[in-house]
Amino acid sequence: MEDTKRTKQQQTESAQKKERTRTEHETNPFIDSMTLINKSYVYEFASETYCRDHGRTRKEVVGNSVAQIWGETSFKFIRKHLDQCFSGNVVRYENWLEFPGEEAKFYRVTYSPYFNQAGYVTHAVVASEDITDFKREEESLEKSDPGFRAVLKNMHYGVFTFDPEGRFTFVNDVIVKRSGYPREWYVGKSLFDVVRPQERDTVREHFQATVRGEQQVAPYEFSFLKAADEIAWAHISTTPIREGGQIVGVLGVMLDITKRVQSEHALIESEEKYRRLFEESRDAIFITDNEGRLTDVNRSFLKLFDYKNDEIDGLRAIDTYVNKDECIKYMKEVEEEGFVEDFAVKLKKKDGTVMECLLNGTPLRGVDGKIRGYQGIARQQSR
Repeated sequence: MEDTKRTKQQQTESAQKKERTRTEHETNPFIDSMTLINKSYVYEFASETYCRDHGRTRKEVVGNSVAQIWGETSFKFIRKHLDQCFSGNVVRYENWLEFPGEEAKFYRVTYSPYFNQAGYVTHAVVASEDITDFKREEESLEKSDPGFRAVLKNMHYGVFTFDPEGRFTFVNDVIVKRSGYPREWYVGKSLFDVVRPQERDTVREHFQATVRGEQQVAPYEFSFLKAADEIAWAHISTTPIREGGQIVGVLGVMLDITKRVQSEHALIESEEKYRRLFEESRDAIFITDNEGRLTDVNRSFLKLFDYKNDEIDGLRAIDTYVNKDECIKYMKEVEEEGFVEDFAVKLKKKDGTVMECLLNGTPLRGVDGKIRGYQGIARQQSR
């Protein structure tokens, strides 16, 4: 009897845990929806959330090209942004994209370049967010009569209206709740009382463009201070309110992107942390191109082989082998097995000193599935 109660309790706790996990993913999808794409436009990593959102397993994504996953039509659009990222730029955009087998969705995407030790961009770290509901609601608002205050008041997104000078004339409950300011605080206040001083000129420029009725005023982002002096970030779209052909105010729809911005900051910190781990590892870590030339090594590699950093450029991995046939055998095993663990070889330092070493390695594949390089770890065996 006691065992039965314990079993039921464990099942209940397990179900509750799963529900909490599901809810966390649903309420914070952006932080986990990330991928890593190499310069051959091939996925080298895809988060669990990304795979789940698109109905794919990680195995079905990783190792495949962007064109294979998204289709040629979407790839043509995505590629131009990836190329900008590979040039060293952080790229952000919003657009409708159609995933094969699904209806088109509206995505907010950020591409961040990843630099290797030599300062070259090797990958794009991609964070994406499905904001289809937000976009449709925004488009619906633009076509609606702004007098429907009851509708605006209960919308899921932050909604406010301004007079032509930027003073608040209406805020919905979402704005009140997320800002922490009571509704009466907004009386007589303007948008520029909320925006942080260093960003007021930029926000004012966008706002005035809307008041002038300029076409296609792009959505923009800015940081603001909440009532508790906490810094938050907002994504805002604005459209003019017209009466009798005259612009009498501005309607704004806001999405709180604080978690997204924080995740981007965390991503940068993560990249820096990875680089530190790479550099500070006691193992000799190396990466080569498809011709076996070393493209990135850490300090432990330089120390193990007695090379200086500027001597690595153009050096081939095979030149560090005592028996070059062992290098060929190593690469063949990596290609056939997909990885190599504790592969015993004799390697040599720059001065010719022979070392007994163990190699671990994995291949780096291109769009065509062919190996475009290798990454691995070399450890000297204890004497």
